[in-house]
Amino acid sequence: MITVMRQYMKALHIFLWLVVGSLVVTTFYVWGKGSLAGIGGAEGGGVAVVNGETIPAERYRRLYQSYLNRYSQLYPDRFTPEMADRMGLRQQVVNDLVTEALIVQRAKAEGLDVSDEELNAQLQAVPAFQENGGFSMKAYQEFLRRRGTTAAAFEAEVRRDLTRFKVEQAVRAGAKVSDAEVEQAFAYRKEKVRAAWAAVDLASIVSKTTASDAEIAAYLKDNSRQFERPERRRILFVVVDAKDSPQAITDAEVQKYYDGHRAEFETPRQVQAAHVLIRVPETGGSAGEDKARAKAAELIRRARAGEDFGKLAKESSEDPGTAARGGDLGWITKGQVVPQFEEAAFALKQGQVAPAPVRTQFGFHVIRVLEIREGGRKPVKDVAPQIRAKLFTEHLAEAAAARARAIRPALLAAKDFAAEAQRLGFPARESTVGRPAGSAAFARAEPLPEAAFAVAIGGVSEPVKTPAGLVILKVLDQLPAGVPPVADIKDEVGNAVKRQKGEAVALARARALAAAARSGGDLPALAKREGDQAGATPLFSRAAPPDRLPAEAAHAALRTPAGQVGDPVKTPQGYYVVKTLERLAPDPMELAKDREQISRQLLETKRNDAWQRWLMATREKAKIELTGRSAASG
Repeated sequence: MITVMRQYMKALHIFLWLVVGSLVVTTFYVWGKGSLAGIGGAEGGGVAVVNGETIPAERYRRLYQSYLNRYSQLYPDRFTPEMADRMGLRQQVVNDLVTEALIVQRAKAEGLDVSDEELNAQLQAVPAFQENGGFSMKAYQEFLRRRGTTAAAFEAEVRRDLTRFKVEQAVRAGAKVSDAEVEQAFAYRKEKVRAAWAAVDLASIVSKTTASDAEIAAYLKDNSRQFERPERRRILFVVVDAKDSPQAITDAEVQKYYDGHRAEFETPRQVQAAHVLIRVPETGGSAGEDKARAKAAELIRRARAGEDFGKLAKESSEDPGTAARGGDLGWITKGQVVPQFEEAAFALKQGQVAPAPVRTQFGFHVIRVLEIREGGRKPVKDVAPQIRAKLFTEHLAEAAAARARAIRPALLAAKDFAAEAQRLGFPARESTVGRPAGSAAFARAEPLPEAAFAVAIGGVSEPVKTPAGLVILKVLDQLPAGVPPVADIKDEVGNAVKRQKGEAVALARARALAAAARSGGDLPALAKREGDQAGATPLFSRAAPPDRLPAEAAHAALRTPAGQVGDPVKTPQGYYVVKTLERLAPDPMELAKDREQISRQLLETKRNDAWQRWLMATREKAKIELTGRSAASG
């Protein structure tokens, strides 16, 4: 129990650092971007009522702003509030707040809420609130002032976050992994099979298949939803480019850009680091910690005595992502790795091994620096080509934008958009675009459909930046959502008919091959006689599948007993028939080496599943009422 509580308090402490760190970042960006007023509705009231508890609008506004800040950091050139609306970000915030309220309510009911002593102890340990190694009320009050909140409001917010973490830890702690589960997972991952296979190629069959008008009509009648289209608009559009190429970029322009964008050409100091990771068992307390530290220290002794570091990593590292390549982590810069690792790695000289094991949340690290790049500003002669290319592209874009602004009034006034565009030297093209889906991720948003639905029928858009260039479009008319006339989609429906008929032929042929192989025939020989592809695999496992066999067929071979032929398996390429020729059980000696890693992975999976089930069950029992404000914002 002492070990469990020590792990819990340590995890809680780290979690609070992250919570407060995110709040500090949010404070900076909120004050940098302006007032929160107006986000999420009126100043008072709430956005939802959860089991009788109202979620205040102010809490919603703060969380929504923090989400905006986060996405703005991730996608600085593309993210806008409009894109946030298309992502359904407002509804996501409401959902998260509802979840938080449910967790806090359950915590109070089950006696898991965070005490005043617990909260105070954790707040006093946050580095951002410390000076000279102790808690500073001045630093804390300065943080509150910058954030524009009171101590009571901030501490209530932190208490909610800590309560969520505490409940989650309690739920996740209930997950257990038995020895039998570890052994079953080991066998599942490590067993190997060798198989013969035959493939009935679908594309070659479909290419020889026809679809009559009657078949097309019948298929469309039975599968109309497959061909439904969203609301669409027909448009005419022109792509505007620069009339003439810009003048060549001069040396003076290059120098001016270089002088004005010095940070752009700075390269940070980098180290190429390798490590050996020794994990600390989750059970075992201080004895397990001491054993892991001693093992890491012994590896340091061997490395500093001259043993090959890469070999040591391959033999001893418990980081599956780097062990096979000698522990090489590649080039890292400050801010990319956890602080303890960063501090140790950047203090070493090239070729040096850290004198002591470095403890992080992942375990103990043995660190060696392979190479160092000191960084600094690149000289102008080295970056001149990329500056010239960038300035040339910018000048070209500016010229195209000026030309688009110049011709738009004529296109706007013209009765015949296409004829006027032709007169101006821009051939007009017609297209049909669908309404952008409100739930589509903003990274995939297409500017042309957005612009088409932003103007009225008959209207002409402003110049729109697209991958093809600047576009000016005119909306001709609107097509309702639904299934288009059969004449417009005849080829598409016909292809679906041919594929359906081809799949039936391929399946029948694959079943015949399987039956003949079960009767004693040689599967590859039978397939080749019918003109189908065939072959055999070397031994493979789920962790190392064969190159030529699709995943569906490989999984079928792993499920099929040795000496037997499986049922035909559908893949994107066609139907596969597999016969498992040999099944090799894993080496029991490997289990001892892999047991801890497999147990850890299974435990994490079960903990995540337990937490998700708990959340779903709690939400299903709750009475949740969204206000008009939050419902509309989704």
